[in-house]
Amino acid sequence: MMHTHSSLYKKNGGLLTAMLAAILCLLLSCSKNNELSGPPVITKVTLLDSTLQDSSFTKALPGTLILVTGENLGGVVSLSFNGLNAYVNPTYNTNTHIILTIPGNAPTEATDPKVPNQIRIVTNHGEVSYSFVIDIPPPSIASISNENAVAGDSLFIYGSSLFLIDKITLPGGKIITSISSNAAGTRVGLLMPDLGTDTGRLLIHAKYGSAMSDGPLNDHASKDVISNLTNDGESGEPAVFNWAWWGANRTSDAALFPGTRGSYLQNIFGGVGANDGGWWNGNRSGNFNDVAMFTTDVLTKEASQYALKFEINTKEPWTAGINVLRFNDKYAFRFMPWLTADNKTFDTKNKWQTVTIKLSDFKLSDSGVEGTGASATVMGDLLKSDGKVMFGYRIITEAAGVEVYNTAYDNFRIIKIK
Repeated sequence: MMHTHSSLYKKNGGLLTAMLAAILCLLLSCSKNNELSGPPVITKVTLLDSTLQDSSFTKALPGTLILVTGENLGGVVSLSFNGLNAYVNPTYNTNTHIILTIPGNAPTEATDPKVPNQIRIVTNHGEVSYSFVIDIPPPSIASISNENAVAGDSLFIYGSSLFLIDKITLPGGKIITSISSNAAGTRVGLLMPDLGTDTGRLLIHAKYGSAMSDGPLNDHASKDVISNLTNDGESGEPAVFNWAWWGANRTSDAALFPGTRGSYLQNIFGGVGANDGGWWNGNRSGNFNDVAMFTTDVLTKEASQYALKFEINTKEPWTAGINVLRFNDKYAFRFMPWLTADNKTFDTKNKWQTVTIKLSDFKLSDSGVEGTGASATVMGDLLKSDGKVMFGYRIITEAAGVEVYNTAYDNFRIIKIK
């Protein structure tokens, strides 16, 4: 995580201040008699940790707290990394040392291919430059727009440090080099090829490292799937049914919610007032038969190592109501994507989007409210004693009613993400 200068000192308060004061005292004692006798000179840059001060280095990540060692360094007027000025506290500036934090937004090769890769110090008695590379963190994937996108769809990868990408590998070894990315390195887009029946994780290959998705793409008919809503003998995909035949409108209408395979569930209803828990009424639930997915040795595994994934598609914006996702009739997650969306409105604009929820985020009931108590810790909390999955969802209202709800769900699955 990158820290600004001010946040760095606020985070650990007095402890960090005391540490800096102690280090500064030691440095001053070594340099108090060292009067200025010429232009500034940098001899090395190290981490502040005293045990590492003998090891100089020539590159570091933004946000790193460093110690600059040299001669005639007092009286700093400005200090910059690749042209961006950094804050220098005069208290931590002696003739032989400067303690400071590399700015979190310091220019790098990713943002400027012609970046000079240097520290420049200007004092009231001269200036000096020192070769130093502001490194780029390896790429990181936070989410993928639709892990079950069909051929020809746009696929977006969201994350951080998505810079200088050489290629992206998709299931079946398919290589993508035609990509588009934003300047901030938080989004990459590509056109989805036909993956056929290949399933696997997406891998980004970049100049400064690689990153792998937390779940496989094209995973709608594997042993990970609770249900893809397609029944035996139906077209579109190999059947993984396990549906209990009630609670929603199961359809394979490709025009209604385009971009999926086979069948899916449509929950469509309206005119539901506040504090209505009658999830069993028309089209307000998704009910599935128990599914044999795990052996009993999984019961002791940490719940945080697994996630529930599914695709969702809103034909109408979702602004109120709670989809209570449930495991084993005990643990629940209050799925309300509108709560954190812009303008409290969740809208996929009639496109399929992947949702990922860690199983450790599922909670017991508290005071009669599902999903508000203690979190699941092991898979045995969420599975039946024989390892079977008992899953379903129920749409209810609390403070606000729902005027109209028209949303589709598909490909419920449990993925090992760690």
